[in-house]
Amino acid sequence: MKVAAGILLMMAAALLQVTWASQLEIAGAFPNLVLIAVIGVTWTQGVRTGLLWACVGGILLDLNAPGPLGPHAVALLAGTYTAGFWARNLDRDGFLHPMGAVACGTVLYSLVLISTDSVLGLPIPQLDTALQLVVAACAVNAALTLPLLGVLRWVTSGLHWEPAAA
Repeated sequence: MKVAAGILLMMAAALLQVTWASQLEIAGAFPNLVLIAVIGVTWTQGVRTGLLWACVGGILLDLNAPGPLGPHAVALLAGTYTAGFWARNLDRDGFLHPMGAVACGTVLYSLVLISTDSVLGLPIPQLDTALQLVVAACAVNAALTLPLLGVLRWVTSGLHWEPAAA
């Protein structure tokens, strides 16, 4: 993926997530567009590319969050690594696999974020509330995976340069 397109994708996902997506609350959770985008990039472009954009997307989210830089980036790296492992070892053509990878990535992302907030002394929800939010976030993110993955594939298909046949 070209660098400029990747930066635009991550900036758009982060901007939409912190402005518009936060208004789409379902059972207390809202879509994590950056996580879905990063896992989509991992699924379509490979693990190394996904991990790179996880760092970029995480820093963009950290710039908007209270607390230090880094927790969102580390959480996105954990979710992306899991999706990359999933994509490398399972059938990429099935439509349930990306949804499962996003659900697993959401669980890891949430656990890492809650853990880092706890270590940093930032407020964290109680266990039952946290579990409810993680389950709701998994469902919301998994439901949005296929449409957003389709858009991502459409966008990235124009980024591959192939020499003209002679």
